[in-house]
Amino acid sequence: GVFAFQAEKYHSYWQQDHRTRVKAGIKIRIMFNKDTHPNILKNRNSFKDCDARYMPTDIKTPAWFLTYKDTTTIILQYPTEIAVEITNQSIADSFKSYFEEFWKRSKTFK
Repeated sequence: GVFAFQAEKYHSYWQQDHRTRVKAGIKIRIMFNKDTHPNILKNRNSFKDCDARYMPTDIKTPAWFLTYKDTTTIILQYPTEIAVEITNQSIADSFKSYFEEFWKRSKTFK
């Protein structure tokens, strides 16, 4: 669940990151908090191999989680920016399990 508020610098970061990701052939799935403006999801879904959806629950998470292979990064953007990266397969698998359960209950953004 990506936090609804995102400073402009994060939008710029995402645009660059998506271009890099597309060139590398990496697909991405993202879930946003339900109070995120629809234009943000529309923007993310405009990038190739990106599927952005709303969380299937009203949970509001100020931190968001990025999991890839054996690495999980926990990121808080507001009020203080901080990121914690954990490299551990069991922890990554745990976060992936939660994500997959939420993903199954989410709906494609239109």
